[in-house]
Amino acid sequence: MERQARRAQVLRHAKLIFARKGYHQTNIADIIGQARIARGTFYLYFQNKKDVFQELLDQVLRELTTRVQRIRLGPQEPSPADQLRTNLRRVLSFVLAERELTDILLHHSTGFDSELDARIGDFYARIAQQIQRSLDLGVEMDLVRPCDTQSVARCILGGIKELVGHLSHQPPRDIDGLVEEVLNFGLRGVGRRELLEAAALRGADGKGDDFFSRD
Repeated sequence: MERQARRAQVLRHAKLIFARKGYHQTNIADIIGQARIARGTFYLYFQNKKDVFQELLDQVLRELTTRVQRIRLGPQEPSPADQLRTNLRRVLSFVLAERELTDILLHHSTGFDSELDARIGDFYARIAQQIQRSLDLGVEMDLVRPCDTQSVARCILGGIKELVGHLSHQPPRDIDGLVEEVLNFGLRGVGRRELLEAAALRGADGKGDDFFSRD
C-alpha cells in the first residue's frame, strides 16, 4: 500500500477509536488493532498517539480554512448574504459529516496533558481569529456594525460549538434549514423589529418608549 494511503488509513481508524474511547483512554494498541497493522508500521508514520491527534486537528483546520471563503463585492458576485450562506453550508456539512472528529474536539477532557490542552486551545484560538478577521473585513466593507470583533468572534465560536455538539448526537438534519436559522440569528439576532428600533432610539437620545415596560 502506498505510504500516504497507509498513513491515511491509520488516521481514519485512530479517529474512530478516539471518538469512542476518548483521547486519554486510547492507547497505541487500540489504534493498531483497529487499523490491523503492526506496531512497527505505526511508528513509521507517527511517534505516539499525541502525534496522531495533532495531525487530526491540523486536518480539521485545513478543511475549515478551505471552506470559509472571503466575501467578494462586485456586480457579478452573489450578494454578501448568499456568500455567507454558502460558507455556512460548507462548514456545517463538513462538521456534521465528521461526527467522530467533532466528538473528539468537543468532549476532550482537559487537565490530563497540559501540552495537548494547549494545542486544543490554540486550535480554537486560530478558528476564533479566522472569524474575527471575517468580522473586521465586514466592518470595513460596511456589512457588519462596528463592534468588539474579538469578543463577538468568541461568542460566535461558542454558539457554533454548542450547536454542533448537540447536532452530532441527533438524527441527520436538513442542512439548508439549519443554515438559514444560523444565518438569520447571526444577521438579526432574536429580537423583533420593534425591539431593535426601540433599543436604537434609546441608545441615540435616551428618550422614546420603554419597550420592555409594555404589557
